Amino acid sequence: MAAMPRYRTDPSPRALAARLRALRTADVPVACGVYAGLSAPVATSALHARITHAMAEAFVAGAAADVPRFEPPPSAQLRLLTAASWGRLDGVGADMTTFPVDLAAKLWWRVHERSLGSLRTPERRLACDLLLRLGYPRRAASVIGLSVIDARTHVLSPELALEQLAVLRCHLPASVVEAMALRGARSTLPPETRRDLALFVAFRNAARGADSTSLRAAAALATKASAELPRHGFAGALHRARLHRALAAIPFARREAQETHRLLGRALEGLASHPPGEGVLARLAWADELYALCCFLVRSHLAAGLAQRAVGYTGELVELSPGDDRTWALRGDALAAAGRLDDALEAYGRGVALGGWGAARAAHLRGFVLDRLGRVAEAAEDYVLSHRIDPTASVSAGVGRDQQPQVRAQPGGRGRGVGERRDPVRRRAQTGAPQVRADLAHAGEEAVRQVVEAAVRGLG
Repeated sequence: MAAMPRYRTDPSPRALAARLRALRTADVPVACGVYAGLSAPVATSALHARITHAMAEAFVAGAAADVPRFEPPPSAQLRLLTAASWGRLDGVGADMTTFPVDLAAKLWWRVHERSLGSLRTPERRLACDLLLRLGYPRRAASVIGLSVIDARTHVLSPELALEQLAVLRCHLPASVVEAMALRGARSTLPPETRRDLALFVAFRNAARGADSTSLRAAAALATKASAELPRHGFAGALHRARLHRALAAIPFARREAQETHRLLGRALEGLASHPPGEGVLARLAWADELYALCCFLVRSHLAAGLAQRAVGYTGELVELSPGDDRTWALRGDALAAAGRLDDALEAYGRGVALGGWGAARAAHLRGFVLDRLGRVAEAAEDYVLSHRIDPTASVSAGVGRDQQPQVRAQPGGRGRGVGERRDPVRRRAQTGAPQVRADLAHAGEEAVRQVVEAAVRGLG
């Protein structure tokens, strides 16, 4: 079978508005209401949604100091996309106080009220993370006292460095934010802060999958800072697993499978030797790290041509988070690579059943497999469903010449072939020098708000 196509989405505000409009009528509602109202998790809630709900409960209970750092959730617009999938564009506004009363659980308003009060540093840290997960970056910036910043001269706070970077990711180019993090990792900040800043850069570079000077520098800085910290107990094991996962990104980018798997194996061994205790948050933190680690293991084994072993690791993902569309996307990819096409169809179908934006990718890839099985009519239905959910996606062909024509769907309904030239004026505008000074009250979030509000008005 030909390699699976790469499914990508346009990150621009205009494309986001188009996705929201499409989701409103696509009839693929998300079952989980954590991100749109902080309802209690259900059986189909992803691990990251259960974590978000547990964080909210800890915040309103005054237990912020007990909350560990978790992996960031997969999308900064989960609230917007969830509400739109329910046909509720009144839930995508930028002000938490205007969220629809009939959608919000009591916990939602308790978080809102608590975040307006006087907060200590651990509470500000947790409030910032929680508000970012709920899709309110301006409110998150306010909680940590961040308004106007010059990225060239700003000194990161020892207590809130990661929170500052997380907010700035919503407003500044990735290269600018990562340069700030590297400066902080080389500074005289406390070793725990330097380690976290270095890991921030390492994981951001690892997600791009390319070897780079920044990735190697970040890995070295994370190793140096980690050597200055205690290594015992559950927290130490968790951080060592993260460090080895970050270090594995270097040989992975160089296609050195043996060294990649050696480092990932050390991370797995460390987690297995220090299981969490009885606390809910500790168990969630352990599962969160294991999930990220298994995702990496699946991708690395697929890249090395070890599809059957990749399938085995997707079984761990199913155990940890069956309500996550990424689980079924990776499982479907691994099963297809192993030649188990009927099982791959079932996996992608589970992803479609979860609803929401993630169903678009699952539907397209299910259609791809159906096409290869000769079930052309069914494949066409899935391609149509995928485009109905997300008309902004582009699909890059895999190995082989028998792919469908690759077209990028534009929000206005027009398509552009992959080989077609772009407007050179538009290209120059997109590649201009990044602006390094940002007023967070009027930057990226404001652009999204304006486009989304215009889209809502256009729906009448």
